[in-house]
Amino acid sequence: MGIINLTKDEPCLEFQEEFLNNHVYANYLRLRILSTILLLLTIFFIFNDYDIFTRGLWSNTPAYEWLLYSHVALGLSLIIISAFYWHSNLQSMEDVRTVHKIYEIFFALVSLLTSAFITGWVDQRIHGHLTVYVIGCFSVAVVFNLKPKVSFWIYFSSYIIVMIGITLYQPNSVILNGHYLNILLLILVSWILSVTLYRSNFQNFLHRTHLHRLVKERTRELEEINQKLIKEVDERRKVEKKISRLASIVESTDDGIIGMTLEGIVIDWNRGAESIYGYSDSEIIGESIKELVPPDKQGELDDIFLNISQGRSLLHYETTRVRKDRRIINVFLTVSPIKNHADEIIGASTIVRDVTAQKKIEKDMIRMDQMNIVGEMAASIGHEVRNPMTTVRGFLQLLGGNNNPNKYNEYIPLMISELDRANLIITEFLSISRTKVTEVAPNNLNDIINSILPLVQADAINNEKNVTAELSQVPDLMLDDKEMRQMILNLARNGLEAMTRGGRLTIKTFIEDNEVILAVQDQGTGIEPEIIDRLGTPFLTTKEMGTGLGLAVCYGIAERHKAIVKIESGPRGSTFNIKFKVPMSK
Repeated sequence: MGIINLTKDEPCLEFQEEFLNNHVYANYLRLRILSTILLLLTIFFIFNDYDIFTRGLWSNTPAYEWLLYSHVALGLSLIIISAFYWHSNLQSMEDVRTVHKIYEIFFALVSLLTSAFITGWVDQRIHGHLTVYVIGCFSVAVVFNLKPKVSFWIYFSSYIIVMIGITLYQPNSVILNGHYLNILLLILVSWILSVTLYRSNFQNFLHRTHLHRLVKERTRELEEINQKLIKEVDERRKVEKKISRLASIVESTDDGIIGMTLEGIVIDWNRGAESIYGYSDSEIIGESIKELVPPDKQGELDDIFLNISQGRSLLHYETTRVRKDRRIINVFLTVSPIKNHADEIIGASTIVRDVTAQKKIEKDMIRMDQMNIVGEMAASIGHEVRNPMTTVRGFLQLLGGNNNPNKYNEYIPLMISELDRANLIITEFLSISRTKVTEVAPNNLNDIINSILPLVQADAINNEKNVTAELSQVPDLMLDDKEMRQMILNLARNGLEAMTRGGRLTIKTFIEDNEVILAVQDQGTGIEPEIIDRLGTPFLTTKEMGTGLGLAVCYGIAERHKAIVKIESGPRGSTFNIKFKVPMSK
């Protein structure tokens, strides 16, 4: 901010508004009190005028009547001015508005014009003095501190009014001429005093403002410098903490972190690298990275450095390296270029992760999965072959315990069909080495259920349990009927085994939310909550003689048919819901 020029004749216009606002705010309380005092004095004068009227002086001196009118007019104006000052509430200079400036000018104008009227039009007819006008002129100059142009027009207006009154009502020519001269001098002195006070106050304001702004600016500059210093110190501390933290991470991580030149000379070596390769930093720093590369991977190292020199990184690269004890290990490498301040590539950083143990676990898992598949197939075949055999055995028991076996001749084809199914399962086991595709065709769930319902009912009768079917009309679906029969039989027999004697198994079909739902509901004791989420896992079973493959097979069949298995279980039984999407009609 430059130094303000205080020697100009005209005040600095850019600060005039701020000065006026400051003056109006500073003069606000004084003018509020002054307007109230003048209003009280005016009321007193009105009562005094009324007393003069009651004593009959109006008839002798008609000017007293004009004095009352002027006091009434002044009182009404002061009521408006006082009401404004007491109604408005300025809390700071920012609250000053144009209306506050106008009311101050109005206050000065009313005061001076009233004093001019009383002096020129009333006092000249009573005693001929100029006292009231003198008080008004100097009061306006001292109290209101108006702009020079504004004060000039106020004084000029009052001069016109007082001069007309003196000319009309001063009968003595000598006194009249003296008043002409005195009033002219009074107006000039008052206006010069007003201008002088205004400029003096303005100059003082400029000095104070300049000093205040200069101090404020210097303080702000110091604060900015201080903030910058604090910020720089904080940033340095953060950088130092970050460097310390990164160094701690680099040293404590299990991954090896290696820094090397573009020629392959090791320059940085952390504890992770020492643990992976077996070399201490004193043994390897300054040596070539080729010491860690098997002979058959030397060409690979050249390709890595070629990419680094061209600014390309190598991410999660799987390869082999050589330990100090010459043992080959499997590693994942991430290699990135190192750049200097000029953005030039000066080396490479390598992050090494030893995955030898992980690779061994993966091989073991593959081997275990293969064994699990073999075990699952064997157990599944045993489980599925036993189902039709049990059915045939149940029918044979019925035939053996009945005096009229011819009655059950109609079931003989069904037993043969079940034996054929067992043979089919064995056949599929023999062809398991070939990829088997689910053979789907348009089938209706109700037809499949009805075809195997006698088998389920026979199994239930043997165990003194009941089976009912509640089959609603459902559309045909693309299904493998053999797999559907297998799934329904597995779910039904699991439900029968979960119930005590007298229990009822219900097989339902219905449509809900554009889905065909097959529901198998039993009246058992329910399934433990911690087991429900694990159902369908091979070998998971709660039966003493179970293999844990029945539900696994059901989940596999549902998945191949893009169906969803939902289980509802409680103390009164469980319900397995198999939800099939209804295909969109073309």
